[in-house]
Amino acid sequence: MKSEKQQRKCITAFSSGTGCAGIVGYAYKSLLSELFGWGLSTIVWSAILFAVAYYRTFCAGLYEMDIRLEEAQTRLDNERCASSAEAEELNGTAAAAAEQRSSLEMVTQPQDEEGNDSPTLLPQLSSELTNTTTKSVHHMTACERFQTVLSLWPYTIPLFFVYMTEYMMQAGVWPAIGFPVTSASARGQFYHYANWTYQVGVFVSRSSGNMFTVSLTMLWVMPMLQLVNLCLFWLISVHHFWYDYSLLIMCFVVGLLGGGVYVQGYNRINADMPKELREFALSSASVADSVGILVADISSLFIQSCIYQRNGIDGAVVNCPL
Repeated sequence: MKSEKQQRKCITAFSSGTGCAGIVGYAYKSLLSELFGWGLSTIVWSAILFAVAYYRTFCAGLYEMDIRLEEAQTRLDNERCASSAEAEELNGTAAAAAEQRSSLEMVTQPQDEEGNDSPTLLPQLSSELTNTTTKSVHHMTACERFQTVLSLWPYTIPLFFVYMTEYMMQAGVWPAIGFPVTSASARGQFYHYANWTYQVGVFVSRSSGNMFTVSLTMLWVMPMLQLVNLCLFWLISVHHFWYDYSLLIMCFVVGLLGGGVYVQGYNRINADMPKELREFALSSASVADSVGILVADISSLFIQSCIYQRNGIDGAVVNCPL
């Protein structure tokens, strides 16, 4: 298994890459819609080519991994043979040499105490070259795994909360802001630039993982600040007391907080969890942000409807419950 520092670099690289993907995605959509006049449906279908390219890259990567494992197995076998040759010289007898050769055969076809063939052991390569958590996790019961997932609440709650609040802004509040708000094209233009600015903030903060790791207290403070941003944007969308494109500054801050909780949350898991559970914990905690997005998308339908109602705008998908 990689060291905590090496894993932090991997987490930051992944986080930064996904942050950059948001910027590239918006650039791709803008390029094809504004320069070539493509509709959203056509743009989405054209993006399937990227999925095919990712699949081909993934398969090629697995092939290279298989080649490296085979080379490592060959080196390990050669080292065993060299060790056996040295043992033969020390023993100086044919019987000792035969015993050494027999021990090498036992690696692939071991015998039990009575001399009968026993099931083939797992290759020693897997334990020597890949010190992973798979064995430990596989030995856990379903109840133990569930308890481990629940124990991650100091990290999953901030992830859930920050994603829920920022996606409420993206899907519920920002589409209801425009200059003037009664213009559908103006609302669409602000939404476009707000998300551009947000993605830049996400990219910047997600790229900071190698520079520092925040405390667990600060990890909880950042989602609270994101809630303040949500309340601020809701008040602005209703009362219009700060109503111009300088709001993009706050959109950038929203991106900074969202990306910061993402990379720092996973860095904290990587630093705090025992190495036997790190990979399991990292993969399990990733569900929290997805659940936050789901809750936000449903809630945003009603948030946007209420803002539309306050501004006298038609077109809401659902009725405001207030």
